[in-house]
Amino acid sequence: MSKAGQRPRLSDVLYADLLQEIHSGKYGAGTRLPSEADFSAQFGVSRPIVREALGRLREEGIIRSKKGSGSYVAAAERRDGVNGSAAARTVSSISDVQKLYQFRVSLEGEAAFLAAQNRTDEQLEAIAKAAADLASTMHSASDGTNEDIVFHRAVALATGNAFFVEVLDRIAPDMQFIVQLARTLLQGRPAKNIEAVQREHSLVLEAIRRGDAVAARERMQFHIRTAQARLFFGETVEGSALWQQSPPM
Repeated sequence: MSKAGQRPRLSDVLYADLLQEIHSGKYGAGTRLPSEADFSAQFGVSRPIVREALGRLREEGIIRSKKGSGSYVAAAERRDGVNGSAAARTVSSISDVQKLYQFRVSLEGEAAFLAAQNRTDEQLEAIAKAAADLASTMHSASDGTNEDIVFHRAVALATGNAFFVEVLDRIAPDMQFIVQLARTLLQGRPAKNIEAVQREHSLVLEAIRRGDAVAARERMQFHIRTAQARLFFGETVEGSALWQQSPPM
């Protein structure tokens, strides 16, 4: 995995290509992947490059190996508090990504609103822990993907309405894919991005803590819109329409 300040390696590029092929459904759950030699010929790279990219997919639980048989796409399953069971990625185009952000603005804005009204002390503590876990990734090997999604799921749980959680679990594979895509595109600035996300999460957390439902909704919507801006513009663009639609309070 490339670190901040380093150029992406060829294996990182191949990793992103293979991840895209898996998420697109070309290689479904349980599918045996082509051999290292086949991938080497297909992508025109050396076998050590292929081996490194496959190793990263294996470490992240996306593929698994069977001794003497090869590598297989792992079935979606619960990882780090994110329920991916019985769910598959549906985003397959730039338009889909835009529409998912649009949907999340409405869904999660309302979830934050209800969480501010209905949360218990235990649920508030879970939201705060998720925010702290994300902050800790600035000094760890984690890219913050799961920690980010766990935060949003904790907010959904605090609504007291199971339908919010079920819908968020359903789109979790899409959310994970988009965060992975953003990480690939924004190589060299992960710490800056995590800091921005953490600040936005803190604003949501504090509004929920105070029971200010309107502010919680606005801050969550602002967070999702700026996440969209980071993906499409490379950073939060303060003068953009996305920024102006939901200013911080």
